[in-house]
Amino acid sequence: MPTCIETLKDELGKLTPEELQQQFSREELAEIDYTLKDARCAERVASFDAGPCYWLTSGLTRTQNPQHEAQGLPFRAPLPKKSYLIPIFSEFLAVTTEHPLFIPKSRTMLTSLSAQGFATWAAQWHGMQTLVQTLNEDRCILLMSYVHAYYHLQSDWLKARHPLKRKSSFSVEWQSGGEVCCIPSGAEKSRGYHSSYYLQDESAHIIDGEQCLSAVKPSGARIICISSAAPGWFAEQCL
Repeated sequence: MPTCIETLKDELGKLTPEELQQQFSREELAEIDYTLKDARCAERVASFDAGPCYWLTSGLTRTQNPQHEAQGLPFRAPLPKKSYLIPIFSEFLAVTTEHPLFIPKSRTMLTSLSAQGFATWAAQWHGMQTLVQTLNEDRCILLMSYVHAYYHLQSDWLKARHPLKRKSSFSVEWQSGGEVCCIPSGAEKSRGYHSSYYLQDESAHIIDGEQCLSAVKPSGARIICISSAAPGWFAEQCL
């Protein structure tokens, strides 16, 4: 059975541009366009044409770091459409409580940026809560700065449709109930959370990373662990 959005697209597709202008005001046409784009961003697909990858690479702009500026790249630009982002986001979407995801990364793969983007998308469009755990408070503030940037660098009409309830250096919460929050390492710190997703960043370098993971498993959260290379329990999980 087609959704309301699919029905709307089908009906509008039957009209010529002239007929659309006759039947709708400029404001109404803008609202229809926003509704269709909003629904496109919300789709649970790994594609540059819809879903989280579409939003991150087309629906917002990001501030480049000094290294990119030195390369002559623009100060603000969407996330690049790297082909490997599609299988990464496909895995993000496919994570279940029974099958956690472990991703070894290099610094240039944008994996932590992508994971925070996925968490932001899941909160904004699907009301999900993601608990992020990483090395220390400084790293928490860095990761949450990505979430703040993703929200504020999107179009004003998207922010109006998805308003925030509160924000701080360690969390962002939407009025719809979605949330992304970040805590430093420590197995006891995650026990009070019951989130949709648990995202562990730099797993191989967290001293008690494996214990942190064991502590969160009873919550039923879908688990994603990301890290640059190092010997130990994380490397064994990736074999």
